[in-house]
Amino acid sequence: MAESYPHLPLRREEPIREKRPPGFPRVKTPDDVYAHGRGLQQKLASALEQTSSDIGGFDQRRLFRFEVQKGTALDYFDLRQICTEIEFVSQEGDDVVIGFANDAALAEFESRLASLATTGQVTNEKVFYALKSVDGWKPEDRKGWALKKQGLPESDSFLLDVELWPLEDNHQERGQEWEAFEAWLTHEGIEKKDQVKQSGLTLYRVRCNAVQAQQLLRHRDVRSVDLPPSFGLEHSVVFQDIQNFPIVSALGEQAPGVVVLDSGLATGHPLLGAAVGDAQSFLPGESAADENGHGTHVAGLALYGDFESSLRSGLFVATLRLFSGRILDRNNENTSGFVEKHIEEAVRYFVSNYGCRVFNLSFGDANKPYLGGHLKGLSLTLDALSRELGVLFVVSAGNHRIGEDSPDGVAWRDN
Repeated sequence: MAESYPHLPLRREEPIREKRPPGFPRVKTPDDVYAHGRGLQQKLASALEQTSSDIGGFDQRRLFRFEVQKGTALDYFDLRQICTEIEFVSQEGDDVVIGFANDAALAEFESRLASLATTGQVTNEKVFYALKSVDGWKPEDRKGWALKKQGLPESDSFLLDVELWPLEDNHQERGQEWEAFEAWLTHEGIEKKDQVKQSGLTLYRVRCNAVQAQQLLRHRDVRSVDLPPSFGLEHSVVFQDIQNFPIVSALGEQAPGVVVLDSGLATGHPLLGAAVGDAQSFLPGESAADENGHGTHVAGLALYGDFESSLRSGLFVATLRLFSGRILDRNNENTSGFVEKHIEEAVRYFVSNYGCRVFNLSFGDANKPYLGGHLKGLSLTLDALSRELGVLFVVSAGNHRIGEDSPDGVAWRDN
C-alpha cells in the first residue's frame, strides 16, 4: 500500500539585502589627524619593506592588508576611495581587506598620506580616518588553523593544502595565476598531487619538505597553507545477530532516493541490499565497497532513521532508494586528492543518472573549524552545487572530537 508522508516545503533562500543607512558609516575622527597620517606613512613604509621579501606572483604588484576601524562597515567601494588603482581581492573578517597595488597606486597612496600628515587634509578623509593599518600578508597570516596548532610534520616530506587568492571577476588573471604558480612549484621541486580550480576557489595539494613549506608561506599569491583534512569520524555500532533480521522488500525505481557520501557501502547487507540503487567509488583505484564500516553505518541511519526503534520492534521497512558514493578510504581519510573534487564528481553523477536531490555527509574536518572570515573550500563547493543543481546537503555539524585543541577548548560544542 502506498504510504503518504508530510513534506517540509523547501524553498530557495533569497539573499538578504539590508538597506544601508544614508551617508558614510560612522567613523571616529583621530584625536591628532597629523599624527594619524604620519603613523600610516610609517606602517606603509614597513609594509613595503615586508612585501619586498615576498616571492612568486603572476605579476609585479604587491599584496597589502588594510585594517579598518571595527563597526565602520567599509565595503569594497568605500575602500576604492583610498586609491582607484588598488584592486581589492578579498575580505578577511569584518575589518581586514586584502588588495593588490601597483607602482602607480602606491605613488598615489603615498602622496595622499603625505598630504594628511603635513596639512591634515586629504580627499575622502573619512576613509583615511577609518584606516587603522597597512601591512603585508605575512607568513604567519598564511598559516591555517591546524598548521598554527600542530606545526609542520616532522617527516622528511609531507602533504600540505594551499589556497590561492580568489580572482573571481577576472578570468584572464586567474589563468595567469594558475600557470605562474604551477611553474613555480615545478621550479622549486614541489610535487603537485591534486588541484581544485573554480571561479572563487583555487586549491593545490602538494608534497614538500620543511624548507619548501617556508617558501610557500612567503609566496605572494598564496592565501593560506594548512595541513590536509582530518575527518572527525567517531561511531559506535549496535551489535545484533544478523540472522535475526527480517527480509527487506525490494523497492521500485520510483521511490525517492538518498545519497550517502562516505567510506562506501556493504551492498550485500541484509537490511540494505534490497534498497540499494547504485554504489560507485569516486576514489581513484578504489572499489565502491566499504572497507571501514562508517559508510554502511550512516547508510542504515539514512534509510531507517530511528534505527533503535526498528531493532526493538523487529520491523525494518525501507521507503527510500539508497545510493552510495565512496569518497573516503579504509581509514576514513582522503589522501588521494581533494574531497571537494570527489564530492562534486559524485553529486553530478547521481543527479545526472538518477535525479537524486538529497545528499548526506556525516563527517567533519577537525583541522578546519569555522572561526569566521571567508568560507573554506568544502563549504563553498557545497553552496555552489546546491545553487546550480537544486540539491540539498545534510551535513553533520557536531561530529568533532572535543579536546583542548578545539577552538574554544572543551566548551566548543556547548558554545
